[in-house]
Amino acid sequence: MKITAVRIHNLASIVDAEIDFTQAPLKDAGLFAITGDTGAGKSTFLDAICLALYTKTARLRGDKGNLIEFNGDSIKLNDARNLLRRGTWEGYAEVDFLGQDKQLYRARYTIARTHKKVTGKLKVAEHTLVTLPDETLIADKSHTIKEVESKIGLNFEQFSRAVLLAQHEFAAFLKATGDERAQLLECLTGTDKFSRIGVRIFERHKEQVAKLEALKAGLESYTLLTPEELELQQTKLTDLKAQTEHTKKELTKTEKALNWYQQATVLEQNLLQAQQTQQQASSALESIVVQSEQAKQAKQTLEIKDNRSRFTQLTDQNTALDQQIASLKSVDHLAVINERNTALAKHTELLNNANGQKQNAAPVIAKARELDSSIALQTQAVKGAESQIIKEQTQLDELNQQLKQSNNELELANTDSTKSQQWLSEHAQLHVLAKDWSYYQQSFNTYLNAQQQLTANLAQSQTLNTELAGQSKHLNTQSNKVQECEALLTSEQSALQVLNTQLNEFNAEHCDAQLKSIDYLKEQRERYKQFNADLKQSTQRQQVLNQQLNESQQVHVLLNQHLITSEQALKGSEYALNQARLRASENVEHLRTELRPNEPCLVCGATEHPYAVNQNQQLNNLITDFENAFNTAKKQFDHAQSELHKHQTQHAVLTAEHGQLEQVIQTAKTKQLDIRNTMLGARSELNDLTPDQLEVTYKQLTQQKAQYFEQQKRQRTLQTKVNELQAALKAEQQVQQQLSNKHLELTHQQNQLTSKHSELSAQINELGTTLNSQFENSDFWQQLQANTLELTELSVQVSQYQQTQTQLEQSQKRQDTANEQIKQLTPLVSKSEQSLKALNEELVKAKNLLSTVQSERLALFNNEQISADDYQAKLTSAQEQMQSQVQASHKAYDDAIKQRDEHAITLKNVEQRLHENSQELATLEARYNQWFTDFKAQYNDVTHEQVKILLTLSSDTIKAHLNQHEQLTQALTDANAALKQQQLTLGKHNSSDKPTQSAEALSTQLSSLNEQQTQLQNSLLATNTAIEQHNQNAKALEGKQAELTTLKTQVEQWHLLNKVLGDATGKTMRNLAQTQTLKILLHYANSHLKTLNKRYELTAIAQTLDIAIIDRDMADEQRSVNTLSGGESFLVSLALALGLASLSSNKVQINSLFIDEGFGTLDSETLSIAMDALDSLQAQGRKVGVISHVTQMSERVATQVHVAKKPGGYSTVEVL
Repeated sequence: MKITAVRIHNLASIVDAEIDFTQAPLKDAGLFAITGDTGAGKSTFLDAICLALYTKTARLRGDKGNLIEFNGDSIKLNDARNLLRRGTWEGYAEVDFLGQDKQLYRARYTIARTHKKVTGKLKVAEHTLVTLPDETLIADKSHTIKEVESKIGLNFEQFSRAVLLAQHEFAAFLKATGDERAQLLECLTGTDKFSRIGVRIFERHKEQVAKLEALKAGLESYTLLTPEELELQQTKLTDLKAQTEHTKKELTKTEKALNWYQQATVLEQNLLQAQQTQQQASSALESIVVQSEQAKQAKQTLEIKDNRSRFTQLTDQNTALDQQIASLKSVDHLAVINERNTALAKHTELLNNANGQKQNAAPVIAKARELDSSIALQTQAVKGAESQIIKEQTQLDELNQQLKQSNNELELANTDSTKSQQWLSEHAQLHVLAKDWSYYQQSFNTYLNAQQQLTANLAQSQTLNTELAGQSKHLNTQSNKVQECEALLTSEQSALQVLNTQLNEFNAEHCDAQLKSIDYLKEQRERYKQFNADLKQSTQRQQVLNQQLNESQQVHVLLNQHLITSEQALKGSEYALNQARLRASENVEHLRTELRPNEPCLVCGATEHPYAVNQNQQLNNLITDFENAFNTAKKQFDHAQSELHKHQTQHAVLTAEHGQLEQVIQTAKTKQLDIRNTMLGARSELNDLTPDQLEVTYKQLTQQKAQYFEQQKRQRTLQTKVNELQAALKAEQQVQQQLSNKHLELTHQQNQLTSKHSELSAQINELGTTLNSQFENSDFWQQLQANTLELTELSVQVSQYQQTQTQLEQSQKRQDTANEQIKQLTPLVSKSEQSLKALNEELVKAKNLLSTVQSERLALFNNEQISADDYQAKLTSAQEQMQSQVQASHKAYDDAIKQRDEHAITLKNVEQRLHENSQELATLEARYNQWFTDFKAQYNDVTHEQVKILLTLSSDTIKAHLNQHEQLTQALTDANAALKQQQLTLGKHNSSDKPTQSAEALSTQLSSLNEQQTQLQNSLLATNTAIEQHNQNAKALEGKQAELTTLKTQVEQWHLLNKVLGDATGKTMRNLAQTQTLKILLHYANSHLKTLNKRYELTAIAQTLDIAIIDRDMADEQRSVNTLSGGESFLVSLALALGLASLSSNKVQINSLFIDEGFGTLDSETLSIAMDALDSLQAQGRKVGVISHVTQMSERVATQVHVAKKPGGYSTVEVL
């Protein structure tokens, strides 16, 4: 990270400033100084960097955040917007920097007020980040800080400790907490992976514990049946299967019987429906008899339909033609022609009158145009005069106003000048101070501070003397306590050493090994004995099973042969039954019922039918015999098959048990062999002992171990006591050391106070002599010495004197300016008044001439206000109107003549059409009468009115009625055939096998059987599920137990890791890793500290992130960093800062370092050493900026950024 440019606008005391590190001389300077007077704005430079990057500063973050009314805004005191310069509406801080990705960026923080006014309210600050040089926006608002931290690699706290060592924060890293140091070191070294590892260990341990708990909870859900329960469930399952099969057969038989009644019901319903259909078809046909007859007649009338339509059309036309002829003959064309001729003559006369009036008005219109032009010119002249008068009057008013303001300003300036001169004369003793107040203020301040310090020094010296005497007494007492603790500790350590020697002589590991060997030997012998018993029992059972398997194999052969014989018998009886049923099928029976005596058979053609009646009963008896034989064969086959399956199941059980026993025997032999081999491989003298001898040896070893544990307990007690004594001794020694350090510190402070007293006395004498020589007779000097006047009050008086001097100079300038303006304005006012008078006289003359011309113009048109153009247009409009009326009259007269001729032609044509239509009507009527005669011969009762009604029916309607009659006739035929068929079917069904039980009894029986079957199925499912669940759980538990053991081992391992390294934030692992980083940092820092101060060396306290110092001048005593003086703290902090810069890795490469103040606490020699260290740092390629007002430092650094204070409360920035 490297800063390349900083720009400031209207922040604090700086109006505009730009510091570009890419331009000479800063480009070539690795070390530069930011110099200037106190309060000039040097630290504002660092504030601007912080604002542009992080929107906050080191100086403001410690202030309280309470809302207050401040300069018109309700904001917090720690709000960065307080840095906006007073009297401005906008300000910003801008920083160009090189990020960790080697790309250039620009961060900008802008403060503004609303409406771009100084009085506007403060707006929310804007924060943006753009890339360079294309200025592409990367982030704005709240997202900018995260992006800046990403590009730089540091947050604000880390930045202020590693890059920006601001005022009051220079020793921040030195006195930071362990957590803060770890965070900064982690970021600087890029070792955040340790934090992630710690978090991952914590999360992994949490996951494993959750898995273990879930597995334990899952194991609780597995339940197993006892052997007795399992055997009971299996027996129950067999019984349920047998009951289910029996119930299923009963269900089939009942359903078959019930189906007979259901089929009879369906056939009866079908018969009833066929009867209803036949009745509906017959009724529907009867209901349309009249309609059908009418449709047939209407079909014949279609022949004469066109005749009657044409007859009606011609009759209607003749009626209309008669009315048109009467209308044409009633019109009187001669009267209309005479009326329109009279109107034409009247309009022609009016047109001639309008033409004469227009010719007479031409001279008057010309005169009116001439007078209108004259009036326009006179009106323009009047307006121009009035405009000149208004303009001249406005100018005169402005001059008079300016003259009045100048007189008022002159009077006010005279008054202010008199007051300022009077006040300055009354405070003349301040004249010398006002010339160079900065110098005198510093002198007075130094003198007064020296007096206060001298007084405080005397009081502090007395306090130190008293405290030093008390510390000496406490130190002697503490030394005696330390000697007593050392003597007691030596005695206890001797006793502990004797006990340790006794414990070391006893081999506890060998004793434990012997005890474990005896336990193991007993266990192996017991296991071997148990395996012998199991092997013997399994061998006996295997012999029994072998005999049972041989017998089972012989039975299986017999049952298999019986099954084959039963299957052949079943197939034979089934074939015979099918053949008999084929010959007695429904189709054959139906054909036999249709046979009639002496009529030929439809199949063979015979006229005699001997089997038509008697043969049916014989066939039924034969089929019944075949069915009985088939059922008997079927039962025998099912029984043989069931017996075979049962025997196969038993044989499979015996085979499985035989295999399990074989495996058990083999396993027992293998384990016996393993035990024998194990005992032979680990053979020792214990193997030769009898069980009683092993028991005696076990008791002896147990007693020895108990004695060892008792000695260990005594050892721990002694060790605890020794540790307590050591801790007590260490505590007393630390107290002694603290008292000794305090005594030395007090002595050192006493020497410093004595030296300080001498310096202050000399400074007071020197300053007192100088100031007395200049202000011996001045009241303010005597009051300052007597403490009756505060220096701030004197500063106010001097400031007021300087302001009054400035006001006097300004008043004198205002007097000169006002006199000059009065001298210039007086002749201008007189000249303007004369011009205004002449313009008023010209305006009166122009108005009189305009009035005369207007009167003459008005008299031309009988005092009517009308323009010449409007009057001429009026006449022209009247003439054109008369011309239009004449043309309209001509057209009306011609239209009347034309209409008379057209009416005559139309009347002739209409009379001709009437004659033709009458002839065609006579022909149509003759044809109709001939047709009606023929039609009446077929239908005697028909009339002409009925024919008209029949003609109203459309062809589609006639066709629909005829089709409907045909369809209903066919439907009746089909209904009769269906009714006969349903009657035959129902009779045949009723004569077939009818159940002995009623339908209600069969339904009740079926419901009972279904309910019984459902209960049996539910019981069968529950029993089978219980057995299957038992088998699944038994199998699952075998794998789950192994998984549980493995998971417990993993949890123990992760628990140990989490206990040592893990936590939710990664803090434990991070701090552990950063303790090593801190040691490396302190190595770098100590290398720099050797050149700055050889007395001190930094060290880490044990395995923590806390820092202590080793004082070489005090026999390498280890001290807290809080005991360092101000100058020493600065040097140590500087060494740490330089060490941080050296430590920065590639991930966070720090190439810029800024140090604000701290050098004023160093003497000249130490300051020179610090400057040499900074020179060596800039030689490594880093840019180092030092903010200080120390003269020696300013002289030592060639390149400077100078901040200069200017009158008016602002500062300028210049690169030197």
